[in-house]
Amino acid sequence: MFTPDNAMQTRCLAGLDTLIVPGSAHGLCVVLLHGFGADANDLFPLSQVVSAPPGTTWLVPHAPLEVPLGPHVTGRAWFPIDMMALQAAMSTGTFRNMAQEQPAQLRRSRDQVLALVQEYGVPLHRVVFAGFSQGAMVATACALQAPENPAGLAIFSGTLIDAALWRTQAPARTGVPFVQSHGSRDPLLDIAAARELYSLLKDAGLQGDFMGFAGEHELPMPVLDRFGALLRQWQTVVN
Repeated sequence: MFTPDNAMQTRCLAGLDTLIVPGSAHGLCVVLLHGFGADANDLFPLSQVVSAPPGTTWLVPHAPLEVPLGPHVTGRAWFPIDMMALQAAMSTGTFRNMAQEQPAQLRRSRDQVLALVQEYGVPLHRVVFAGFSQGAMVATACALQAPENPAGLAIFSGTLIDAALWRTQAPARTGVPFVQSHGSRDPLLDIAAARELYSLLKDAGLQGDFMGFAGEHELPMPVLDRFGALLRQWQTVVN
């Protein structure tokens, strides 16, 4: 949890401006990735809300791309998305199937986040990758691509993307704990595709729970409580 003793810092790590709550030298580290059009300030308050183990470090980077959201308004993104296709799908009450998409910038952002962790100097076995929406896709890619098992993975309102690669990589992550959540009324990303991702991870041997909830594209408090439980589970294992 956030306290005055570990006040926020800002550093550029692997080219990503990053908000940091420093923790203890041997504590858990949460790498938290925001969604499309937001920035690190959107999710950073979770460092003060989620009941993480004492001494947890939080690394919350701004995504590398600047994207227009409206007149004189911009946000950040981990990779471009086809807004015309997204809006067309939403107008007909359908969803884009992203499972076969292989965005090159997604892989570049994945590698940049992994480099951020390495530059900060925390070993992967103490890192939980977590993200919301597009950030959840990057967090999943990081957990699967990492050279060793991370401490955990949290997927909030994400989806299956780059499925052929993920299906190949996932068996190397056997035993990694994860939590996944998705709203049944999510208008942007289909809960059925989220369940496909959950099945892929479970079939590969990752150990996790799927939290469906009666909501939209959001992070309700019961999900944050389950996220905290995932983080505290690491403390139980190492002790």
